[in-house]
Amino acid sequence: MISSGTSVLETGYILESKLVYKRIVLTLMLLLAFVAVQAHPVHAQSSDPPHESTVHVVQRGETLFAIAERYGMTANAITHANGIPDPRQIYVGQRLVIPGNREDISAMETTPYVVQAGDTLASIARRYHTTWQTLLQINALLTPNVIYAGQVIQAPLPTLTDTGATRSLPSDGATYVVHPDDTLLRIALRHTVSPWQLMTANHLTNPALIHAGQEIVIPGKDGGLLPEPFNLVEVQPLPITQGSVLVIAVRTTEAVELTGSLLDQTVRFGEEDGVYYALTGIHVFTQPGIYDLHLTAVDGHGRETSISTGIVVEEGRFHYERIDVPANRNNLLAPEAIAYDRVRLDAARNTFSTERHWTIPFHRPCVGSISAYFGARRSYNGGPYTSYHSGVDYRAPGGTPVHAAAGGVVVLAEHLALWGKAVVVDHGWGVLTGYAHLSEIDVEVGQQVSRGEIIAKVGNTGLSTGSHLHWETWVGGTSVNGLQWLEEFSLPWPEPGWKALGG
Repeated sequence: MISSGTSVLETGYILESKLVYKRIVLTLMLLLAFVAVQAHPVHAQSSDPPHESTVHVVQRGETLFAIAERYGMTANAITHANGIPDPRQIYVGQRLVIPGNREDISAMETTPYVVQAGDTLASIARRYHTTWQTLLQINALLTPNVIYAGQVIQAPLPTLTDTGATRSLPSDGATYVVHPDDTLLRIALRHTVSPWQLMTANHLTNPALIHAGQEIVIPGKDGGLLPEPFNLVEVQPLPITQGSVLVIAVRTTEAVELTGSLLDQTVRFGEEDGVYYALTGIHVFTQPGIYDLHLTAVDGHGRETSISTGIVVEEGRFHYERIDVPANRNNLLAPEAIAYDRVRLDAARNTFSTERHWTIPFHRPCVGSISAYFGARRSYNGGPYTSYHSGVDYRAPGGTPVHAAAGGVVVLAEHLALWGKAVVVDHGWGVLTGYAHLSEIDVEVGQQVSRGEIIAKVGNTGLSTGSHLHWETWVGGTSVNGLQWLEEFSLPWPEPGWKALGG
């Protein structure tokens, strides 16, 4: 208490002194509390051993996906542990914490699931009779909104305790066990949903291939389905490797104008039997990471609907080659010669025609052994490895017949600087093949050719160190590995099953 005889100045001094004293005491108490916590961290969790972590220093050429695979975990786990905003943006020398001692879940209790376009964590949870919170915990995800197409997540194995009709599921969904006399159409009518919805919810590519005992997800109003007019978007293969081809198949509830974009390139669609197909080449120098695929549909009333999904690009494996160019052909490495070829080939390889002339597999373009593979990094005359081999080389004597890999229309037949005598054939849907260093051209521009037809002869013209055929395959204007097209591979090409909606 302040006496009445105390001056104003003395009163202010006494009040200030008391405030300073209180601040000092409070500061000391906080400091002591902090020291106590720091000095006894083990007592706070003495019953649980501390989690161990490994620190990984990023090396040249490494990607987050390769590092995750090395440590047997997901890229998501490392991303979240290190607060990385973009998994594509890691740098040499960066120190990454590799989280350890995550809650063990027996491999017998979970099964891997590859996320598809249009999936949500809730729809995946409904598919496996669980909750999205459980999936979040199992996969160490921070939010249900970070899944992307091609991502592999672990899901608990469903327990099939019911033998008959419908079993309730979380979030307004259900499953149905197929009876011996069921068809997809009959199941759809029974549950007042469309066959398209059943195909979307169950990722069925052929509605005729359902079998007795199979569990069918009956989607509810929150089934994670795509917005109309989209009915089904299938993207294969996932993940996609540098130098490979991404195939997109889209079904819609009505005819639409469909466009897309990926890696800053336009995705163009062809259409067959009501299904829209697009093929996109992934350049060999594309940085591994996650890229957005955007699709936009415009219906007959001008209404525009857009969707997007993440596409994972993985690193490919390529060789290194040194090419020694003969002295009498060094002039072909001049910038003006390279520019001339680029202008002529760019005009050809970016051709897009809506009619498909090709089938899988392609015809082998030439006999002989392979002397150089696609994607090899190349150095010319001892220079840096700044270019790559954009095709496949076949070693063969001059005059050996060259065959069209598939049916199509000739869009280039002329003598180029680097390619020498060359032919380019358009097969439709943005797929083209090129044939270089020929001794003779047996076709002309505008000519229709068939699969296996002789179109030229092997030679040694242009920038060539010996008689051989350089065979190149473009998809969407990008060079891809043509050898993948010489054998059967599983992609959603039009098949009779696509048309059979009723099973």
